Amino acid sequence: MKRILRKVAGIFVATAMVAAMSVTALATNLPESGVTGDADPAAALETTLVIQKDLKVYNPTEDEVYGPGVSYTYTIAAGTPDKQITDAQGVKALTKAGVGAPTITSSISYPIDTKVDAAADGASNLKSIEISFNGVSFPGAGVYRYVVTETCSNKAACAVVGEEEETTIRYLDVYVRDPKQGETGYQIYGYVLFVNNSDINGSSTGNNLDDVVKTQGFVDTTAGSTTLEADSYYTYNLEVSKTLVNDAANDTNAFPFTMAFTKPAGTGNFNLITADTDPLAMDASIEKGLKNGDSVKYIGIPCGTTVAITEENNVDSKIYYVKTTGADSDNLDNFLLEPQAVTDEVTVTTTAGEKATADKTVAFTNTYVLISPTGVAMAILPFVILLGFGIGFMVISTTKRKEEQA
Repeated sequence: MKRILRKVAGIFVATAMVAAMSVTALATNLPESGVTGDADPAAALETTLVIQKDLKVYNPTEDEVYGPGVSYTYTIAAGTPDKQITDAQGVKALTKAGVGAPTITSSISYPIDTKVDAAADGASNLKSIEISFNGVSFPGAGVYRYVVTETCSNKAACAVVGEEEETTIRYLDVYVRDPKQGETGYQIYGYVLFVNNSDINGSSTGNNLDDVVKTQGFVDTTAGSTTLEADSYYTYNLEVSKTLVNDAANDTNAFPFTMAFTKPAGTGNFNLITADTDPLAMDASIEKGLKNGDSVKYIGIPCGTTVAITEENNVDSKIYYVKTTGADSDNLDNFLLEPQAVTDEVTVTTTAGEKATADKTVAFTNTYVLISPTGVAMAILPFVILLGFGIGFMVISTTKRKEEQA
């Protein structure tokens, strides 16, 4: 009986030793792909861990635009215990709920008065989120799971960057080891961030963690068939130009143009880049005077914004035929623009949340209606001649009919 008890006790001791060693083995064989920290048990990390936030900004031709005015706040809380972690060597352990009160960067923002990088295929604007574990006392070695929550705090700008949900969540596993000789307290030596709150199997087909989706933070993440996009800001540019024909006397006259902006529903204010005013507030409408040969380019208009453009004839006693090219709506073609009158609107449109492939351009050409030496407008002279022939024919026909009746 004593012999049996000694064997049973030996089994219990061996099991306990294996369980204790499993945490160390797991720590030593932390999966490499996607690890944000050092993952080296020989060296403890600093108590501040860093994950990333990204905003991808699109513009067809420019490398900078003003930001969308979006901001984010972050919180961290204890996560789910007892999720099974399997490392690359097949060693298993269970997660522990996060402990202590780590603190996190309070906010990240992309203000409307600060320029951000842009590119046709999207430029990353990475920022760091710092999570401080200073003062957190871990009760033992193991894997501690936390929940990191991002909240888009500027609702007016959230929709513009694709934030359809109020909050976005990531799961942070913090790897803690026993203190070594000369150290005090348990030490963080690695950390990994996931999209899903799941068991983690780092041993299948060589660290295949597609089901849980490893990530560096709130950024673009591709794993297997799962793709998560960073928040994205799509912008475009509009150039309006002016050409005057047959009117050298008013070559330097600035014709008043009005650009009326209709922003995507529920969005806030934005700033644009122009050559003469930077930044330029994108109000409900912007007025600009353009002379013959002039043009103005508005850079960084949020996609989904409609721009309606009109021109006023501020020249006394002169009538112009106006022709436009490049508008998305019907272009003007020989639009008769009298003094102090305004053209019909020509409209530029884009789709919210979709990449603009090229700059928008709208060209206005005003042709002055020349007056002939006889005082008859040359542009309408052919119609006057035809009308005269018609009247003459009617007079001759009437006279001849009367003669025949007599």
